[in-house]
Amino acid sequence: MRFPALIAALLLGACASVPAGSPELAPGAVPLTLSPGVAWVAAGEGWAEEAKEVFAEAAAYAGTVATSRPDKSWAVVLDLDETVLNNVDYQISREALGEGFTAESWHAWTQEERATLVPGTDEFIAAVNAAGGHVAFVTNRTDTEQLATEKNLAAIGLRRGEDFRVLLTRAYPAAPGEKDARFELVPAMLAVQGFEGVEVVAYIGDNVGDKPKEPGAWEFFCIDQGAMYGAPCATVPGPGQ
Repeated sequence: MRFPALIAALLLGACASVPAGSPELAPGAVPLTLSPGVAWVAAGEGWAEEAKEVFAEAAAYAGTVATSRPDKSWAVVLDLDETVLNNVDYQISREALGEGFTAESWHAWTQEERATLVPGTDEFIAAVNAAGGHVAFVTNRTDTEQLATEKNLAAIGLRRGEDFRVLLTRAYPAAPGEKDARFELVPAMLAVQGFEGVEVVAYIGDNVGDKPKEPGAWEFFCIDQGAMYGAPCATVPGPGQ
């Protein structure tokens, strides 16, 4: 069963309201009560504006970097889920079931290729490319999800070679979620593509692990995902900041 049908079926018998922008209910269904962070992201009010503000700040920083560096000598690294790809429909479906994340349900969701674009992402990526930088994605999606992920990215207008050059997943089933080893590979992967000596100048993510553990000559920009997953980088995740 695809996720929209699943959500509609499970919303029958729930007991509060789903914000505007959430999946449509079946006729006669009673809306579902969502956790506050999920409701905030689903509604889009406040969340979208905050995301756009963070990406605008990151774009301004990238523009400053570009004034002092040769073209193609620098890169930015972005997480994917809840940073570039918005998966709130997956989380709504899990809350409709009264369950949390599972690897199996997540894999099924990724194969649907229905994640949407986090607001501000496309403008930021376009600004980095126009300023002479590279864009790389480092995600904890697995290699078994990479093809569907690239197709999902293409469907929302982000294409390898045009918008980004690197997409690093982790090996299924037991590769560590820590990203530092993959962060270190980004300059090497760009080097084998013909871009020697590239330095990563910024990381963008929604979790504390979306940047290297050790400080460096880079900046980190945090997207607030309402504490839907992991260890959020936002000091106070969700609405009311």
